Order: sequence, then C-alpha cells, then structure tokens
Amino acid sequence: MAENQNLSERDIMQDCLVLEKHLTETYNAAVNETAHNLLRSDLISILTEEHQLQSSVFGTLDKRGWYLTRPVTREALSEAQSYFKSIQSDLQ
Repeated sequence: MAENQNLSERDIMQDCLVLEKHLTETYNAAVNETAHNLLRSDLISILTEEHQLQSSVFGTLDKRGWYLTRPVTREALSEAQSYFKSIQSDLQ
C-alpha cells in the first residue's frame, strides 16, 4: 500500500512555475499561429496575464530562497543589454 505523500508548499509552487512556463509557451505559439486579429488580441492579453502570474510565482519562490539564481554583475548585465540591442538594431 502506498504511503500518503503530501506535497509541500515549495513543491506546489515549483509545479505552478513549471505550469506557467508551459502555458506561456503554448499561448505564445497560439499567437504566432493565429491569423484572426481579434483572436490574436485576446490571446496576447491572456499571454500577458500568464507572464504576470509566472513572474509572481517566480518572485515568491525567489523570495523564499526556493529558486536559486546566479547573482549578476553590473558589467555582465550591461554586456547582455548591449548584445541584445545590437541584435535588435541589426534586425531593423
């Protein structure tokens, strides 16, 4: 007989984060594949809400020390910003 396994709050929050990541990927794909402008607009609204939820879940995990991230230096951040700005200008 299986033991009663209860999920901890951390487990639940981590599952929520994974779910939100998958939802944003799915809604983003739907936006990319939709030709109808009203539907695209609705999907973009939902996608934005899902990104906000994902950010909130991530923030909670981060605040509690349950999602460890690497600290970044100002120099590394500046380099990343410059890199993506150069890609953006190349695409214009």
